[in-house]
Amino acid sequence: MQSSEIRKRFLDFFGVRAHRYYPSASLVPHNDPTVLLTTGGVQQFIPYFLGQERPASTRAMSAQKCFRTPDIEDVGDWHHLTFFEMLGNFSFGDYFKKEAIEWAWEFLTEDLKIPPERLWITIFEGDDDAPEDVEAKELWKSVGVPEHKIFGLPKSENWWGPPGETGPCGPCSEVYYDHGEEFANGDPTEDSKYGPGGDEGDPRFLEIWNLVFNQYEQLKDKSFVPLSKTGIDTGLGLERTTAAVQDVLYVYDTDVYAPIFEKANEYTGISLGDSESTDRALRIVADHARGMAFLIADGVRPGNQRREYVLRRLIRRAMLQAHSRLGMSPRQLAGLAETVVDYMGDFYGELNSARENILRIVTGEASRFVEIYESGMSLLASEIERMRGGYFPGDVAFMLHDTYGFPVEVTREVLAERGLSLDEAGFEAAMDAQRERAREAMQGYERVVAAFRDQEIRSRFVGYEREQVETRIVAIEPVPDAGGEVFVVLAENPFYATGGGQVADAGWITSEDGQLEVFDAIPAGDYQVLRARFESGAFEAGDAVTASINRVRRQQIEANHTATHILHWALRAVLGQDVVQAGSYVGPDRLRFDYRHAGKVTDDEVGRVQELSLQKITENQPVRYFTTTLEEARNLGAMMLFGEKYSDLVRVVEVDGFSRELCGGTHVRGTAEIGAFKILSNRKHGADLYRIEVITGRDALYYLTGATERAEEVSEALKVDIDDLPAAVGRLREEVRTSREAAREHALKQGLEEVGDLIEGARQVNGTRVVTGQVAAADVRGLRQISDDVKNRLGGPSAVVLAAALGGKAVLVANLHPDVSQRVEAGEIVREVSGVLGGGGGGGATMAQAGGGNLEAIPEALARVRVILDQRLADPE
Repeated sequence: MQSSEIRKRFLDFFGVRAHRYYPSASLVPHNDPTVLLTTGGVQQFIPYFLGQERPASTRAMSAQKCFRTPDIEDVGDWHHLTFFEMLGNFSFGDYFKKEAIEWAWEFLTEDLKIPPERLWITIFEGDDDAPEDVEAKELWKSVGVPEHKIFGLPKSENWWGPPGETGPCGPCSEVYYDHGEEFANGDPTEDSKYGPGGDEGDPRFLEIWNLVFNQYEQLKDKSFVPLSKTGIDTGLGLERTTAAVQDVLYVYDTDVYAPIFEKANEYTGISLGDSESTDRALRIVADHARGMAFLIADGVRPGNQRREYVLRRLIRRAMLQAHSRLGMSPRQLAGLAETVVDYMGDFYGELNSARENILRIVTGEASRFVEIYESGMSLLASEIERMRGGYFPGDVAFMLHDTYGFPVEVTREVLAERGLSLDEAGFEAAMDAQRERAREAMQGYERVVAAFRDQEIRSRFVGYEREQVETRIVAIEPVPDAGGEVFVVLAENPFYATGGGQVADAGWITSEDGQLEVFDAIPAGDYQVLRARFESGAFEAGDAVTASINRVRRQQIEANHTATHILHWALRAVLGQDVVQAGSYVGPDRLRFDYRHAGKVTDDEVGRVQELSLQKITENQPVRYFTTTLEEARNLGAMMLFGEKYSDLVRVVEVDGFSRELCGGTHVRGTAEIGAFKILSNRKHGADLYRIEVITGRDALYYLTGATERAEEVSEALKVDIDDLPAAVGRLREEVRTSREAAREHALKQGLEEVGDLIEGARQVNGTRVVTGQVAAADVRGLRQISDDVKNRLGGPSAVVLAAALGGKAVLVANLHPDVSQRVEAGEIVREVSGVLGGGGGGGATMAQAGGGNLEAIPEALARVRVILDQRLADPE
């Protein structure tokens, strides 16, 4: 049974049960700028569940296109997807658990013919706040599920909502497909961790359907009361269900992706299973081709902001693999996206309408990327050659990004393939410096500033107390050389302007006739200048408007700002009172704190800082703000930034008496609002300067969930409990080190045994002994050591150029006597022949190195080396 047939059967099944069909919502959420992209089937029905709107029918069904951005970097393995389809049936105060469970079972076992014995169930196990979902358990038993195949899971796994601090919520019940005992890590009837939803349940169990039972309302005190009208929200993943119906282990083995793989094979002759590297590339282009086609069809265009950047990143990441691994052209990548139109356009008509746009946009964006890639790769390769240590300089990555347009994500991927890492702190520092230059340039528009000054503007900041305000425009001027953008000043302004390390608020200015999107706010003396772009309508000074900040973004910034104060206190508590703040960044995505400390900061001390910070957060300490005199603030012991100028009246932010700082930023009301808190890194940036980076709230939870999943995957691969991972990894590293050393010694011995033959074959070219050849080596260090040995044994003027096959790549080393380097430099030699190997290279006068992916070209490259040496050494002058 094909995936399209499964989708049709689902809609037919619930259609005859009086469910109203709702077409898929756009991937671009309607009327909700706080949400990046549509991530689930329930999204378009949230107003019905919240009682904000009345549905046309109390029963609904849909096939929803979804896109999840956190998985982009993970796509390439056998599991992760960015774009997927979610089939769902919904009840708004109509039927409840009995019908939802019975229909789910009937559809899976009778319509889809999935053997009942292959299906396992999870339910909510209960806790102090809500009881075990016994009703769901008994209903599953009544349709024929044995009790030993029903597992209880905690709230973290089997509970939905509320969508805010209060509102509807309830337990979930999930249906899992059992691939069979041959994929088991243990017996689930003896230990639940081997069962569905368990820590070691993969890959045996595949979740295919989630049934959410909205039966409670969460109140402000976090207690639950029964909902007056219950609801049902289900999500059946089409790709996963297809894998179950077709009884294949991975979604990429289903018919969903087959047309894309077939088209890729038509272009390249490469199929799944040819090699691990091409398999990964094929999975990336298959997933991303679907995502880019649907995003473009829903009106998204490549750019540098929000969802536009998601599309650009998707096309570039796909083209990187298509070009470097599969040998495909930009037009061929667009051809893969067109294949999505061909086989999905019958159901999603917007794809057919957007066919020409999809081809044009993908081809254009991919072509531009290839130009950037080709020029950037040679620069990147030469910079890698100059590296000292395992970290690629952040300022160089920024230069490639800023000057040549070479995406930093590509730099990261290239480095990862070579076992290297990017100096992220250095890259961010360069980015911050650029942002500061841009901000200064923006504030330097003399014409705009003069115009505002001449108008004798009066404006008042009300953003501490109010997030939305009815106000009026007191001044508005176009931004020079930026079409569609304006500078605006409001009589009453809720937007916090950049200051004290905190980024500016964003949001909207609306009137009866139009809307502006505010994306920056700049302090300008006694008022704030907002920078905004037109979304619709026209505006002029004197207009009555509503100014609204982006509340979700503000909450994230507030959480990170209060967390910064707690972090500062914890650092001083652990490291000592000599800790001095040297700078900070507080944004919606993370916080960064630079500090000076004379001593070394250990991992244990960072762990104690994390622990202390979390302790204060979970205690839900109250946060209060007050204005006082500068003298009184000093008497209270409030922290002040060294060198900062303060007025006579200052604002103090206090966290329950243990932290006091002079601060004009926005903060949470209680520390528990921060949520999770995770220190990502603490790196040294100078003699006594450190930079610590932290994420909080939802981002921290996503990070920790991802880290846990990766740890579980590793523990599964190593067949050890997750608690034993550090010891197991330590043993594995030692085994790998020993094995590599043995292999290296063997290869070096073999290579050195070949030295005699190489020396006997040395040619004389105008008094220089020349040796070229291919040898066995374990790594680049071994190849260089062999070249040193040959050069030393030759004695006198000599030129040694050796090549080896290392890790599937061709590597060439040129090692010249200093006298020879006066006539031809090693770096010149490798740069001239690196193209033959399909890569790049560089180096100094006496030692240089080149590499590339074309192993078969080694003899040709060495022949070219001999020609170069004969030509350059022929004339002693």
